[in-house]
Amino acid sequence: MEIKELQQMLQEAYNIKNLNNISLALINLYKARKYTTLQKISDIISDFVSVTITDDGKGFSKLMKLYHPDRSCYHINEINRLTEQNNFDGLLEYSHILKLEHIEEITSSLNSYEDIDYAPVYDWDIDTEGFSIIHDIQPVEIIKTRIKTELIGYAFYDAIKIREYGHTDIEYPSFYLEDIEEFELSSSDINDLDGVQFCINAKTIDVSNNRITDLTPLIGLTNLEELNLADNQIGYIDGLSNLVNLKSVILSNNYIEDISPLFELKLLEYADLTLNKVDIKQINELIASGVTVDYSAKNFK
Repeated sequence: MEIKELQQMLQEAYNIKNLNNISLALINLYKARKYTTLQKISDIISDFVSVTITDDGKGFSKLMKLYHPDRSCYHINEINRLTEQNNFDGLLEYSHILKLEHIEEITSSLNSYEDIDYAPVYDWDIDTEGFSIIHDIQPVEIIKTRIKTELIGYAFYDAIKIREYGHTDIEYPSFYLEDIEEFELSSSDINDLDGVQFCINAKTIDVSNNRITDLTPLIGLTNLEELNLADNQIGYIDGLSNLVNLKSVILSNNYIEDISPLFELKLLEYADLTLNKVDIKQINELIASGVTVDYSAKNFK
C-alpha cells in the first residue's frame, strides 16, 4: 500500500461522523455493562494500541479517547503531518480505527441508529435518544497549549480540557479522569480544584505554580501518593489529612502555619515546607516521626 493511499483511508476513517458512530457503539456497550465485548474490541486493535478493560469496566475511558469526535481535527492534522514526513510507520499506528469497520458487535449496535442525527455529546449518564452529529465541519488546527496573556483563573476540570484540547468549549466526561494515575497541571492558572474529586485512581498530581487556596476537593483521593502544591496561595491544609497513602507532599512557597494534618499521614516520607511560616516545634515533630523535611529556618514562626 502506498503512503498516500493509507493517508486517504485514515482521513476518511477519522471524520467526525465515523468517530461518533464508533463512540456511540462503545458508550452503549459500556452502559449495558458488556465489558467482555469491550475487551474483545480492545483485543482486535491490540496490534496497534494496548487497552485493557477490567471486569468492572475500568479502562473504558482510554478506549473512548482513541475515538473521541472532538479529536478528529487533531488526528487528521497528525495524519497529514506524518504523510508529509513520509512516515509510513507513524501512519500505521493510526490504523487501528480501520479494524473497527469489521467488528460485528459495533456494526450491529449501530444499526438501530441509522436515522438519528448524531452529536458529540459525551456523559456516561446521557440519554442516547436524539443523539446528533455535526456534519461538514472544516478541519481546524487544535492548539494544545494556551498562551496566558492575563490571569483568568480556571477550575481543575477546565484546565484539563485546555491541556488536552486547547479550549474549554467541549463536553468532557468526568469518567475520563477516573482511570488516569498521573496529572501534570503546573502553571495552568488554576484557582479552584473543582473536578479533581473525580481523579479517584490518581497516584501523582502536580498543580504547582497556580492560585489554589482550598484543598477540600482532594479529600476523597485516598490512592494519591505524590502531591505537588508548591507556589500557590494555600493557608490551611486540613484537606490533606484524609490522603492515607500520601508519601510525598510539596507545599513550598505558600501561607501555611499549621502542619498538624500531616501528622495523621502514616505513610508520609517526604515534605517540602520551605518558604512557609511553620512553627519549629511542628517541624521537629514531623522529622521525629521519620519524615524527611525540607524547610527554611528563616521562615519559622
